[in-house]
Amino acid sequence: MKRKLTIIFLTVLFISTSLISGVSVSSFQSDYNDNQFSLNANGDTAFEHIYGPPGHVALAVSEEDNLIFTNAPEGLALIQRDDLTNQTVYKDEIGLTDVQIQNLEIDIDLKLLYIGSIQGVDVLNYTDTPLTATPILTGVATNFELGDFIDVDPFTHYVWIVTQSHGLIVYDPINDRQVDISGYNPPAATVKMLTVDVNSSESFAYIGTSVGVYKIDISENTTRWYTTSDGLPNDYSRLVKYYPSLGKIFVATFNETTNICDGLSVIFPDNDTIITYPYTQTPYYSRSILDLVCDTEEELGFIVSPYSTNAEYGLLVFNTTSMEAVAKSTYGSLPSGYPISTVTGAPYPIEGMLASIRLDSVTRELIIGTIQRIQKVDYAQPTTAITEQTDILGIAHNIATDINYDPVDGYAYISTLLGLDRIDPTSPTRLNPTSVEHLITGIGGAGGDTAGELLETARVMYHHRYRYDIVSTTIDNMESILPLSEYRYVADISSSHNESLIYYSTAAQNAGIGGNGSMIIYNWETGFYHVENFTEEITTLEVNAVLQDPNRDVLYVATNTGLILYNLTSLSEIKRFGDAENWEVQSLEWIEGNLWLGLEPYPNVRIFGTALETFEDFPAAHLIAYPSINDIHYVSSSHEIYILANSGLYVFNMANGQLKYEDESDGLSTLFVRRMDYISDTHEAWVGSFQGINIYDPDFDNTPPTIDATFPGSPFSGTINIEIAGFDYADVKEVQLTMKNSSWSNTWTVNSDYLFVSIDTLTYVNGNYDFEINVTDNNDLVASITESHSIFNPIVGEFPSILALITIPFLIGTIVVILRKKK
Repeated sequence: MKRKLTIIFLTVLFISTSLISGVSVSSFQSDYNDNQFSLNANGDTAFEHIYGPPGHVALAVSEEDNLIFTNAPEGLALIQRDDLTNQTVYKDEIGLTDVQIQNLEIDIDLKLLYIGSIQGVDVLNYTDTPLTATPILTGVATNFELGDFIDVDPFTHYVWIVTQSHGLIVYDPINDRQVDISGYNPPAATVKMLTVDVNSSESFAYIGTSVGVYKIDISENTTRWYTTSDGLPNDYSRLVKYYPSLGKIFVATFNETTNICDGLSVIFPDNDTIITYPYTQTPYYSRSILDLVCDTEEELGFIVSPYSTNAEYGLLVFNTTSMEAVAKSTYGSLPSGYPISTVTGAPYPIEGMLASIRLDSVTRELIIGTIQRIQKVDYAQPTTAITEQTDILGIAHNIATDINYDPVDGYAYISTLLGLDRIDPTSPTRLNPTSVEHLITGIGGAGGDTAGELLETARVMYHHRYRYDIVSTTIDNMESILPLSEYRYVADISSSHNESLIYYSTAAQNAGIGGNGSMIIYNWETGFYHVENFTEEITTLEVNAVLQDPNRDVLYVATNTGLILYNLTSLSEIKRFGDAENWEVQSLEWIEGNLWLGLEPYPNVRIFGTALETFEDFPAAHLIAYPSINDIHYVSSSHEIYILANSGLYVFNMANGQLKYEDESDGLSTLFVRRMDYISDTHEAWVGSFQGINIYDPDFDNTPPTIDATFPGSPFSGTINIEIAGFDYADVKEVQLTMKNSSWSNTWTVNSDYLFVSIDTLTYVNGNYDFEINVTDNNDLVASITESHSIFNPIVGEFPSILALITIPFLIGTIVVILRKKK
């Protein structure tokens, strides 16, 4: 019995010595907290873009080369002067410093075109092919005011450039150098310069600045200022045009705070007097002036003005001798406006939203840059104008807020502020501005937002207040059929599943302008329509969207007072939700049996269970930055939900619960995205916005996964656990952990998004180790981090070794004694 007890005691003693360090680890580790860390990276761009005309603010003409130059969407356009249908667009391929062109000036003798952007100036010889732009000025804030900040001296060929950050710069193209301008005595470089007009053969240069007009007498080397003290209405001088043969300097000044123009001021250099001609009458402000040109032979001046709600705009013709107005364009004339004759133009009307103007010195025709296109006008006093015009480059307008994809003909229909366009998404030239087909022009929505709805089977496209027949190409004005004229804002257009009914959502306000709001149900087959006001005061009601339940005759109506359920059979309201909570419901989408709502206030996305009429919050709502949800769009094939907000584009993966966010840093043209459609043929999301079309590739991925890793506190001892989780929108393919020191390494790998590793540190030598984590997503993008930790077991290698030296001999001796006694 004693022998058995001895053996048991010795065995327990031996095992205990090997476990002593483990007991010590438990008490040692309790003094430390787990350390958690994460890593994430941002992607680059996932977008391509299709823009509208930028507003043809830059314009130059070479009569002898038969060319018109103007700015195009993201590039430069060359137009045949005698054939306006012949347009060619050049973009990055010619080496432009900036594709957003603000100013163009031409040296006809040297065949040089100067291309100005807000950060510099390029030059190219337009007779050399292929065209190649060379920068002559970079990294300089040139001009943000749409002024002519470049001018070519016709005598010296020097190029005068005025900037807002570096003052006056003069470039000599013949010797490729900057000219010493100290002899010109220019304004100080700190003066904000806006525009310049120079003619050294007449010995004068005039610079428009934020503090007045600066005159340089080049031959006399004298200068002087013209300011409000001399008779200018304001000092902020955006336009200066010098016509020595007329003895006049034309100036347009603005109130720098209100941006209101003072009309046309004329400096008479013979006696330095100034007279201002506002060309308006009460209740309107003076005509705003962007550009001006004079035909000295006909003694006529021509002013172009941009769109305005409180001043007349368009084209104004005046007599350069008497300065009396002769005529104004019909488009841009306002009720009770300036009492002069109007000129419309034929066969095309002179457009109202104008940006630049030049005179063809050979034909005496006007070349006008409008917001959308280039127009040529052969004008005869007082009201005759024969017109030609180019096609619009790009979509009709950059405010392109609704997109409808037609799987029948394969086109994307684009509803813009100024018309309905069509684009083939599969065309290799789809990004070229000349590839856009314009179906309806000049017709869009109030306040910039324009809605559309496509009926695939009926082959009809509803655009704002108009209907386009895709087969016959005819256009119907829906105001002649429905009472749409009393509603200022068509917020949305939708249809029933069988396409027999059209639902118009009209709103009381848009951009702060009052109106009425209702829902209009229209049966286009029978002509029947019903207006539903929901017993509200319609001057405050905003109906933002209407969606039909796919399983019953119930409409879900999004309004500024909540969600309304509406019986489509009895044409009556069923019930309301959210009115007490002040819900402003802006968008609706049916997703896998539930109704998703985009609304204000937070949480800005909610899910309505229609069976039990219950609401739950979208679990990722807290990740949406700004609570204004313009559209929710579900792509069932990929189980992705696109959420379009005033803070950018959010895409939610229903399979793994991941949300990704795209903003301007990722290539989105603007944060203000409105509506979208999914193009199945190209597997792309076409996103309408306030800045063109954003073509989004949902598979584009240059964002490595996110890593969440949990380690115990350092130093390590005993048994430790390490947990690593990888997160990625495209799902995680592999998680890997490598533990290593200078002479040894070990790797654990799992083909999933989670790795758990338990390590007995007693099996490792004390010292420092690197723990390297690699997480790989399904697009083979890898996120890596390395943590350095030490292993320190205080009694490993000392006390157990000593104890073993004592107990093992003792154990052997005891066994020998027992065996001898047995004999």
